[in-house]
Amino acid sequence: MLIWLKKSLNDPSYIKPFVWSLFYWRAKEGNIPIMRQDDLLKQGITKDRLESYINRHYIIYLCVWILYMICAQFSELFVPDIPKTSFPIRVIEYFFYDGPPFTSLFNLFYCYIYAGALFFSINYLYEVIILSSAHLLKYIYSTPNSFLHRTLTNDQLNSLKLWLISLLFYSKPIFNQPYLSENPRELWSIRWHQMFHEIFVELGYKPACYLFSSFPAKLQKIFGTLASFAISGILHEYILYSSSRYLTLEQFTYFLFNAIVMMIWESFSKFRLDQGQKFLWKRIRDSLFMTVFVLFTLPWFIEPYIKCEHYHSLMHFICRKI
Repeated sequence: MLIWLKKSLNDPSYIKPFVWSLFYWRAKEGNIPIMRQDDLLKQGITKDRLESYINRHYIIYLCVWILYMICAQFSELFVPDIPKTSFPIRVIEYFFYDGPPFTSLFNLFYCYIYAGALFFSINYLYEVIILSSAHLLKYIYSTPNSFLHRTLTNDQLNSLKLWLISLLFYSKPIFNQPYLSENPRELWSIRWHQMFHEIFVELGYKPACYLFSSFPAKLQKIFGTLASFAISGILHEYILYSSSRYLTLEQFTYFLFNAIVMMIWESFSKFRLDQGQKFLWKRIRDSLFMTVFVLFTLPWFIEPYIKCEHYHSLMHFICRKI
């Protein structure tokens, strides 16, 4: 809503119903050329294409639901013991003060499974929205004398159809195979949770760049990146505090740490490989770095949810014995 208000104030001619800002990561209706919009409304989506789309997403929905249930059930039944000391403090104590191991292999594995449960749960809910929207579009096409046709004006009905077509056929996926990321920017900017990416840019990155506009461009970029990740950290802290009254700033510091790592990574990536080094080696190196990085930082993000027993809120069939 803040983004919608911002654009409306900056450009009064931009004003459209707030519903257009929902699923904000998708391709905007305004980005589809006017002639293309007219074609979409006149020609519509063929029955075969729409049915094929629905059938394909039912298969995706089923697969995602099965994987979600497996991860959620494991998260419910095999909860590890998490030390009271926060993960980054344990890492510091281990490397600098001869402390005990900061985690175990099982805890790392559990955090991966738990992250998988969160990942599949969001995909599962998204597929519900996709299938509901696809069936609504099919209903509009197949029943020309339906309740919607009698209730809505022609402009309203065209706007609804264009919105549904844009959401279903002109949108980036909410997750774009994040496990294939080769660097932090690719993970956070392109592959992970696109629904919130533009929100963090609009409410964090751009205001920070404007606030430090008198500074060199590089410093503006640094402050903007830190601000966008800080907004993400505040959001996750709010989720934990509002649901469990848990506030330790672990989520906030996790995202700031990721921002710092991303900037350091990009500064190193400016150095070009020698001509004798192959592109394949660069991809292998980058993928290994990301795998190790995510492996050893994921408990920083997941452990607060375990301490709050957030796993009980995941869908599961068998409850853990107390």
